[in-house]
Amino acid sequence: MRAGAADVSIADPRPLVGGSEAARAALYGRRMPVSVHRSPVAGIAPLTLYRILWMRVAVFVVEQEAAYPEIDGRDIEPGAELFWAADGDDVLATLRVLREPGNTRIGRVATAPGARGRGIAADLMRAAIEMLDAEAPGIPILLDAQAHLAPWYGRFGFVVSGAPFAEDGIPHVPMRRTRLATERLVLREWTRSDDDRAFLFDMYRRPEVRQYLGNGQVMTDPAEVDGLLDRWQGLGEGILGVRAVETAAGERIGSVLLKRIPWSGHVAVGRDDEIEIGWHFHPRSWRHGYATEAAAAVLALAGQQGIERVVAVTNPVNTASGAVAERIGMRGEGRTRDYYDVECELYIAHRRV
Repeated sequence: MRAGAADVSIADPRPLVGGSEAARAALYGRRMPVSVHRSPVAGIAPLTLYRILWMRVAVFVVEQEAAYPEIDGRDIEPGAELFWAADGDDVLATLRVLREPGNTRIGRVATAPGARGRGIAADLMRAAIEMLDAEAPGIPILLDAQAHLAPWYGRFGFVVSGAPFAEDGIPHVPMRRTRLATERLVLREWTRSDDDRAFLFDMYRRPEVRQYLGNGQVMTDPAEVDGLLDRWQGLGEGILGVRAVETAAGERIGSVLLKRIPWSGHVAVGRDDEIEIGWHFHPRSWRHGYATEAAAAVLALAGQQGIERVVAVTNPVNTASGAVAERIGMRGEGRTRDYYDVECELYIAHRRV
């Protein structure tokens, strides 16, 4: 993602705020009334659109000395919108939202030189994220961040989702954010924060959690969490991936997985990919209905996004997980050895039309 060299102040201690009039007044005071706007290109007044595009060229092409086609044609794609913060007729900051298959994308984040360091970019980013969370809950938001700005984007829940790369000689990292809320829970990306890593180690070091997963081996070293997060990072694709589950109060309680399931060797040839749903929860959160609530939300999201068939497989003696599968509307199909090269209980859900 192209961003102004001084687009944000990472050391700025002020809290992120939304785009409401009261929030802006608290952030900027009465001396600088900032308004936040969104519109497709076709709905933007010509002079305002000129100021937005002029600022993007001034920042990304001139300031960053990158000769590339800043006006790339994507601003007029179906569903594309521009966001901008303005003080009267002056455009202070802007970003672009694109709708892509399976996700949305934020890019072209820029702030005018004279408006930097005031939290305006944070205000604008929050407004865009809140809009996307409301209009497309659970759909990933992607961006390509300049590497030195990754910690700033992390404040909004974005996590690095792939290998670093260079664009026009500038180091970048791909980042991803998801948020899906239910009545009691929030599903989001796992991060590499100390708190997330400590929770995962504590959950997967417990025999009662690991006994039905893979070979049943528990974690014994906190460093193993990094390898787990690396593997999970590779599963993120559209709505697929591994989501952290926490209560509305922010207590971490487990994970829900939506991913491609590996076929067993004897049936793998010529088979289409199938999508698996699964859930792993900390023992202290058992018997509260959390697994059912979180898994039902992810299963519904899969159906909304056109996934026709979702499977769940459980250890035959893990009756608790089987009960969760049935409570979220999956149908038991008996035992199978078609997945993971082991015998499993199979549950299937078909998309409801």
